[in-house]
Amino acid sequence: MWEMAAKINPWYVLILGIAVAGGAVLDRAFNRHSNSSAAQPVDPVASQSVAVKEPVPEAQTKSAPATTKSEPPSTFRAKSLNTILAERDPRQRAKDLQALISGLNRSDFADVLKRVQRIPGSNERELASRLLIARWVQDDPEAALNFANSNHGYEYMADDVFESLASVDLQSALDRAKAIPESNLRYMALRGVLSFMAESDPAAALTMAQSLGDFPGNESLSSVIYRQWATIDPQAAALQAMQSGMGGTGWQSPLAQVARTWAADDPMSAANWAIGLTDPQAEARTISQVMREWARDDLNAAINWVSSLPPGNSYDAAAAALAFSMAATNPQDAIAWADNIADPTARSNALQRISREVMWRNPTNGLAMLQAAGVPANLIPPPGWRGRR
Repeated sequence: MWEMAAKINPWYVLILGIAVAGGAVLDRAFNRHSNSSAAQPVDPVASQSVAVKEPVPEAQTKSAPATTKSEPPSTFRAKSLNTILAERDPRQRAKDLQALISGLNRSDFADVLKRVQRIPGSNERELASRLLIARWVQDDPEAALNFANSNHGYEYMADDVFESLASVDLQSALDRAKAIPESNLRYMALRGVLSFMAESDPAAALTMAQSLGDFPGNESLSSVIYRQWATIDPQAAALQAMQSGMGGTGWQSPLAQVARTWAADDPMSAANWAIGLTDPQAEARTISQVMREWARDDLNAAINWVSSLPPGNSYDAAAAALAFSMAATNPQDAIAWADNIADPTARSNALQRISREVMWRNPTNGLAMLQAAGVPANLIPPPGWRGRR
């Protein structure tokens, strides 16, 4: 659920701390799923409380008490989801949300998860969903898997279930995941097993992922592992991506996956590694991925880094990537950066990409702006152009 591609808000981390303090096993719940399918939201959340199970007094009888134990009724009366989400203090909101989930019985999980999916705000919906699924998988993984199997749009839960199962018996979990007949559920189950493997042995997880075939409509399992590996040891992941022979095949390549993940955490290290690549195409594509992330998060730092580079191919590649990352929001500065590129072919390519971006976003006034900035006419697409940017 996560392409979970996305950075976690600080108060998400706070909630994780609360959950651990309360005894919930949520340490993996916030690290994955950026690209998984999420259930589709439906009607707005009802305002009533979601966990209101009061014990009902039973008539006094002379019969002996039952010897079997059943799940005790919940005595916790939760605030409504609407009330919790309306709370402005993130710490209080975190505590209330965790309290709501901690007060649920197993029989509440399915209904509450469906209610959670109706929350309008994506951040709050994602947060509540992850907390609830983590609790469900911890308490009753088989029921969670059955729910995922019988409710379309919830297949992503198999990821959490099988990561948990793999932590107990890796081979058994892998064999069971492989045997699932439904393709999407099998894919998510295998993701969970591989994610567990990647925590301790990403190279072995990658080898396993490559042996499991493709799942049309889903991100490749290899890409999932490369991205996870990059959070553990980005340089090792990048070297493996280069050795795979697929390092320079586009933005979906293993190297691009690693570069984006690395840049999200440490863009300067990622950028310095990228300009050390000996393959000019791989260097240009990798630095492009890094600059896209870096410029979005800290444009000034990205500008300072590019400015510090000496003239040459690395500078031209970095300047072109920076220029394109600025084209949507500041086309004049983007053009200025492109004009600084020394290599004529690289400069023309950068100006053409910027022009396409400008014309795609501003078909009415883009042409006049580009002409005023001195962009050659042969690099500007015609008005109404809707081709590849």
